[in-house]
This record gives sequence, C-alpha cells and structure tokens, in this order.
Amino acid sequence: MGTTQRMASFIANAKYEDIPAAAVDIAKLCLLDSVGCAIYGTTRPLGKIMTGLVDELGGKPVSRVLGTRIDTNAVNAALANGTLGHSEDFDDMGSGAHQAVLLMPVVLALGEELHASGKQALVSYLVGFDITANVSLNIGNDHYGKGWHSTSSSGTLGSTAAAAKMLGLDEMQTRMALGIGASQASGLRANFGTMTKPFHPGNACRAGVTAAKMAQKGYESNPDVMEHRFGYAAVYGEEMTQLGNMTRHLGNPWAIMGTGRDVATGILIKIWPCCGGTHGANTAITRLLKKRPIKPEDVESVDIVTTHQPSCMAPNLRWPASGLQGKFSTWYTVASAIVDGGKLDLSSFTDEAASRPAVQDMLRRVNIIQDPDTAGRPHRSQGGAAWSDLSVTLKNGERVVAPRVEANGGRGDTYGWETKDAVIQKFKMLAGAVLKPAQVDSALNAIMDMEKARDIRAVMDTLTLPR
Repeated sequence: MGTTQRMASFIANAKYEDIPAAAVDIAKLCLLDSVGCAIYGTTRPLGKIMTGLVDELGGKPVSRVLGTRIDTNAVNAALANGTLGHSEDFDDMGSGAHQAVLLMPVVLALGEELHASGKQALVSYLVGFDITANVSLNIGNDHYGKGWHSTSSSGTLGSTAAAAKMLGLDEMQTRMALGIGASQASGLRANFGTMTKPFHPGNACRAGVTAAKMAQKGYESNPDVMEHRFGYAAVYGEEMTQLGNMTRHLGNPWAIMGTGRDVATGILIKIWPCCGGTHGANTAITRLLKKRPIKPEDVESVDIVTTHQPSCMAPNLRWPASGLQGKFSTWYTVASAIVDGGKLDLSSFTDEAASRPAVQDMLRRVNIIQDPDTAGRPHRSQGGAAWSDLSVTLKNGERVVAPRVEANGGRGDTYGWETKDAVIQKFKMLAGAVLKPAQVDSALNAIMDMEKARDIRAVMDTLTLPR
C-alpha cells in the first residue's frame, strides 16, 4: 500500500467516535478563532475586494460568506472565507501551517450545501488537520526555505482531505481527489506582506472543494500522486522530505493534540495580528518593556540575534511601507512596540500607524543578525533550533537584555488551547466589529456546541447577516 492509498484509507475510514474529546474541544476553539478572524476580515480592504468578487461571481446559493449577506456556491464560499480568515494574519498556527483557515471554510461551505451535522464537520476538520500536519512536517524545512508557503503548498492536501470526508468519498474517490488537489498545490512566500498571502489558504480551500467534487463525479487523476516519480513528493520535496512518515502517525495520535516534535506541534492561537515569525522577538521586547519601561527617545539601538537568516525569514521586510507589510517585519513590530510602550494590536498595523515618524525613526535603530553558529548551515543540519536573543542599548550606555525566547519552537507568546477564556474574548472583539452583541453570543454558543448541531446551516445562521 503506497502513501496516497494510506492517506485515502485514513480519510475515508475515520469516525467521529474514534476521536478523543480533547481533540474535538481544541478543534471547536480553533473554529471559533478562525471564524472571528474571517468576520473581522470583511471590514478590511482586501476583504471588501474578495467579498465583492464572490458576490459578482454568483453561483447556486447553497453556502454563505461569513459576516455578510452573500449566498453563493460552496467553491466560492470556501475561497472567500479562507481568504477572509487569513486577512489579518491573526489566525492560528502550528503543526506546519495555518490550519483553521484551510479547514473551517471547507467544512462550513460543504456543511451548508449538504445540510451536514456538526459531528460530520468536526471529524472532517480533524482529518484535514492530520493530513496537513503530517505532510507539512515531513516535506522538510527546506521546502519552506526554498520559498513555498506551506500553508498553501501542503495545506491544499488538507483542504482536499476535509472536503473528501465531508462528501463521504470512498477510498478510490479520495485518491482521485488527492491527485486533483495535488496538481493545484501552490503558494509563494514572495507574496508575504501583500494581499495575495491571505489568498493562499483561500485558494487551497477552493482547490480542495473543487477536487473532491470532481472526484465525486468520476473525474480521474493519478491514484498514486504522492509517491509517483513525477508526483507531489518528487516535485515539491527537497532533501529533507520523508515520504514514508507522512502516513506513519495519521490519527495515532491526532495531530491537533500536540504530542511532540516527531509527531506534531499541536496548535497555537495568536495574541498578535502579525506573522508568527515575528512572535519570538515580539515576546522578548514586550516582556522586557513590562519589566523595564523604556522611552523611545532614550534608545540608541535594539539588537536581535536569531537562528533565522534575516533576509530569508518569513518577516523579511526591512522597510515596510504599509501596515500590511509591517505584519511581516520583525524590525517593524519591535519598533512599534517600543514606541507604543509594549502595545501591539490591530491598531498597530494601519497605514497611518506604520507611517508615523517615531516608528520610522525607531526602525533605523533595530538590527537583526543571524547567530554565527547557525549561519550557513543547510536546513537539514540545524536540528530544529529556533530562538531569539534581544537587547536594548540606551543612549546613556546602559544595556538591557531580555531573556532568550525559545518556547513554542521560537515563536514566542501565543494562546494555548487551554486558555479558553482568552480565545473567547478575542472572538468577541473580532466578531463584534460586524455582528451585534446578541448575535456574537449566539455564534459563540453555536460553535462551542457544534457537535450537537443537526444541520450546519443553523450554525451559519449565527455567523452571517440576514438578507
């Protein structure tokens, strides 16, 4: 049995009853977080463009766009909701990708079309999570290092898996869907800091729903697309790819549980609306400022030493010219935090905030270098180390040093799934930008009780605007 067949067998045969209750609880919290991000995304410029496009495209009105009155087909709804969910880069991360924005749009769009139950949506979500995690973690760090955005390049397979499970495809149909989905895998890191990065998960969701629907109708692909000599692993993989490991831990244990470096890293829910690659330095500077408040005018320089090569980091924009670009610039997030006394939130990433003279001046004083012991090493020899050392030198000569940040793989502070109350408050803040307070409460209850829903449309009623 090859890798593609093993993946398809896992997808087709997974049962809700086999999933630990803790995994279901984490999935619901991630769904809540991503839905909140998507609803808020409708207020942003890229969200307005995407919702306008989907409204223009039309389609059979069977699935809705979150936070709007738009009723369209499942493919377009998945595209829109996936893009909206990633609009602020505030959605979850972990196990090799931004997972929720690859899966939530798929299970909600198809759930509405099929009048599927909450349990069907949850098992499909968790199946897709496992596929994305196990592909992402075994394609190798050099895949991302080459310039692929794993959320999309690996996540398209997870979106396809979730869609295949929602549609109830059998093993061979699922193999066909994976083959069709694999040919749509894409996403280039060159587009970080632009509107196209949020399009990556939206496009993965679109591809996944399309692939599963095509396979359901009998459309064919190579049934061994993962292991073929010109297939997914051969084309997308680099030296660190471990094809055999992509199916070794499917559902055993469930990846969302976060059971360790060799299996999965679980999931992390962001406390800052910016690229996860900035979070290590963000953590260092905000902790330092809490302990030792510093006035911006007293700063001579900020020096960051990290395991990453600065020009190849996810946040590689040295001189961001907009709030959106600032989300992908460690130089910017640190400078902004210093200017604003440790505050780093949605208001930090507007164009007006980014253009402030005080922030632009502080940008010139932030320096990032790669750890000399790590510099020049190929990805396969770095051993998974990820940390950030940060220090601030004041104009009076004093040097203030922050403790090294290496928790959570070097990504710094995030909400773990156990901090449920914090995630709920984040959802209320985001969803409350569009929905009335009573509807926000109804939406919260509907998602946290999703396994009880007989029809996903009832959940979506709380997440959209009435016609």
